[in-house]
Amino acid sequence: MLIAVVVAAAAWVGLTALREPTLPDFEASGDPLPLPAEGTFPQVSLEEFEGILVGLRGQPVVVNIWASWCAPCRTEMPLLQDAADTYAGRAVILGVASNDDPREAQKFLTDMGLTYPNVFDTTGAARVALGLTAYPTTYVFGADGAMRARVNGGISEQRLASLIEDALK
Repeated sequence: MLIAVVVAAAAWVGLTALREPTLPDFEASGDPLPLPAEGTFPQVSLEEFEGILVGLRGQPVVVNIWASWCAPCRTEMPLLQDAADTYAGRAVILGVASNDDPREAQKFLTDMGLTYPNVFDTTGAARVALGLTAYPTTYVFGADGAMRARVNGGISEQRLASLIEDALK
């Protein structure tokens, strides 16, 4: 009997770990705003962040929340840059630094040589609205603005490409 309980518990834990995370109840609203100009790193409020997402409707958007102190963030940033280059004109990659020092975050962007748009979540309201539970976290929005996926923790090149391709359909 004890073995059956242990096996059942292990199966439940395994299936729970593999399950896609529940998507937060988030839908961007407000007046559309443009992406930040290349080479800039503006601090944004929740309303401005949402305005950027509204302004991007019509194409898939990948939002990656990161921090300069986050080791997995360093690992996946080149993958995000490659995706930004590969899907330019068809999908947008938007980085959001949060829970960080703005100077350290800017230095991180410069050191990594990243050129895709990034903003700084001034108050942390964007990460709260998105239900962030781990750094990094990647969110994929469809062309209609609806959130389609969330990946907690680092993302692989294959998973990122698959999510973008699905959002392009």
